[in-house]
Amino acid sequence: MWVAYSLKTMVKVKYTFNSMLNKTMMRLIAAMCLLALLLAPGTGLGDMERTTADAIVAPGPGSGDGGALSETAVVSDAPQSHYVFQPKVCSVYMEEVFGKDMCDAWYNLVDAVMAGEDTFACKDQHTYDWMMGQFPEHCLPIMKELIDLAWDREHSVINGVASFTYLVPPEEAKARIEEFGQQIEDMLNEIFEDDWSDFEKALALYIYFSDHYVYDYETYMKMYEEYVDYTSCYRFFQTGIGICHEISSAYSYLLLQAGVQATTMSGNRAYDEAGHQWSFVRINGKNYHIDPTYALGTGGDLCYFMMTDAQREAEDCYDPATFYAVSHYSRENPHPDYTADDETFRPLWDLSYEAFNHETHTVCGQKQSDYGEWTNYTFDYSGM
Repeated sequence: MWVAYSLKTMVKVKYTFNSMLNKTMMRLIAAMCLLALLLAPGTGLGDMERTTADAIVAPGPGSGDGGALSETAVVSDAPQSHYVFQPKVCSVYMEEVFGKDMCDAWYNLVDAVMAGEDTFACKDQHTYDWMMGQFPEHCLPIMKELIDLAWDREHSVINGVASFTYLVPPEEAKARIEEFGQQIEDMLNEIFEDDWSDFEKALALYIYFSDHYVYDYETYMKMYEEYVDYTSCYRFFQTGIGICHEISSAYSYLLLQAGVQATTMSGNRAYDEAGHQWSFVRINGKNYHIDPTYALGTGGDLCYFMMTDAQREAEDCYDPATFYAVSHYSRENPHPDYTADDETFRPLWDLSYEAFNHETHTVCGQKQSDYGEWTNYTFDYSGM
């Protein structure tokens, strides 16, 4: 199942006019220019949308109602992205768990692929092995479809220079990253508004996942019978279905692209040792658990949103003693203590979500009493 995305907002363009010219004449000139562009051979509306948005010239120094305005005024109804895809992203959690050397090697690798090269600067073999194994899924999901380890895997790094192999031609790799980037950018601009807080972005994305995606029960059951090697964050983006590690990686990746610090967290259930993976975010300097997998199809149940360690355990018996962030690497290497103990958002855990209002900073929904009666409830998050 492919998920189609469309832009949510249209560009709001201000017109700037030279104060010495008649406004009516300027509108007529602009309209004639726009008509000529549309009627020009080989020029379609789609072409205009890709060119005019970049041609808007903002007023220069001294501009204002009574000052000299820019001499260039471009009329455009073309959609413009307020969120722009970033090929190189890395969460603070990745930096804290894996360290600067590994993050630098990742950035160098992305630069190399975008440039069509097959070598990049990397400190040593240990850095190479873990970076190649862990960073693509978290930081650029399509990368796993495009490259692989070096042919000589035991000597992938020589004198600080690492090598890798392409699974597709280099020019195709770059094109596919750009195509994936457009898909992600379209999603960001559909789901989020420019001035939303990190909390609002996390909430909007949580509801979006609940409404748009489906759990892959077929793959989940197959994993009990045979080895499954096709699951990935990239697969989830392309098909709209997935299991927990695909769903949580996708949720965290989109938040990261939107400027929210996010990663994945794993743990085991106390009564049967079943493993599970969900998302972990840092908002206003505090850590919270968010489980987008359990949100699917709930219609806005927020009991798995902005959870503490205690709430994560209370809801599903996942033992905090088994939690580890990002990957198994965090179990073996020192990093900050990722405790989630802030209960600011406790009132949301039994809320049936209806909407949030950015202007009033409130979340609205309904709560059910012990007697089964539903009442309206408003959560005020202003000042958070």
